[in-house]
Formats: sequence, structure tokens, C-alpha cells
Amino acid sequence: MKNVCNKFKWSVQFLILLATTVLHDSYTNTAGAVVFTLSDVAVPTLSIRVGARNSISRVRFNVQGADVGNGIPVDGNRRINFTLVLRATAANPLTGFLTVDSSTPLDNGSGSTMPSSEISWVSRDEDIPSGSYAGTTNQPLASFLSSVRVRDRHTFQYRNANVYDAGTYNGQVTYTWAAP
Repeated sequence: MKNVCNKFKWSVQFLILLATTVLHDSYTNTAGAVVFTLSDVAVPTLSIRVGARNSISRVRFNVQGADVGNGIPVDGNRRINFTLVLRATAANPLTGFLTVDSSTPLDNGSGSTMPSSEISWVSRDEDIPSGSYAGTTNQPLASFLSSVRVRDRHTFQYRNANVYDAGTYNGQVTYTWAAP
């Protein structure tokens, strides 16, 4: 098949869609939004917000045809904010664990896929360290002792080291913030 990447504007969409919270293995909340808060009276409290309030945050990478696969990373079009809260009493402290599921590859809707490991991020404050998606179901990102409020901002990059079929690739990752 002839490579026609140089004739098309090529873009990658990366969707950060789901966040999950788990508190003491007794309650799990998963939904298609990006804001979740669980609380048990005053404490303990566990909450996560990924991206904009009350909407889905999308990161787009636009790669021009002549630049496809040249090894020069392409920055995403937006930064994504992360807010994690974990509160507990001093008598019963908790440790919160942030993980990500990036096991589902990005898909262009025509049968071609791209592993999520092509996407990395740079952390503004390194509270949630810079890294890249491993393409696994339970990739550890950070852990924190209660009581804590973590705010960080990530700028995403597409590696651009490989040539994939032309198209718009869509995908999602799921962040889980848990205090088992």
C-alpha cells in the first residue's frame, strides 16, 4: 500500500476521559465524567479531578505530513490540570495511590491502532512525576500520605518516532486514585 501521509494533515487525538476513586475497598465510583468526590462525613475524603470542570478534556497533536515519523516530538494543544485530595484523621492515616490504565491503544476508526506508549507528559511541579504511558492496566504514577491536596499540570507530547496509517487516532486513559 502506498504511504500517503505526506499528502494529508495528520492529527492524533488523545482523550482523558475517565477517573475512578476507591476508598478503603468499600466503594468504587466510575463514570464518564472527570470530577468525582467521595466523602464519609468529615473524614476520610478522597477526590480526583482530571482536566476541566464538568467537561471532557481532549489533547490534540497535529503532525504535518512531511513531519510524520521524523522523531521530533509534537506538543499537545493543551495542558491538563490534576487535583487530588486525600484527608484522614491523624489517628487513622491513609496512603493514596494514583495509577493509570492506558492498555487500550488509540484507534483511527479504520482498523489501524497506535499504542498509548507513544504519548508522554511533562509535569509542571513533579508532584505527579513526568513520564509516559506504559500501555498497561495498572501503571503506578504516585503515592501520597494523608492529609494532602496535590495540584499539578501536565503538558503532553506525541513521540512521533514511528509511521502510522493516516487518520485521526482517538483513545482514552483511566486514572484511579485509591486509598485501600
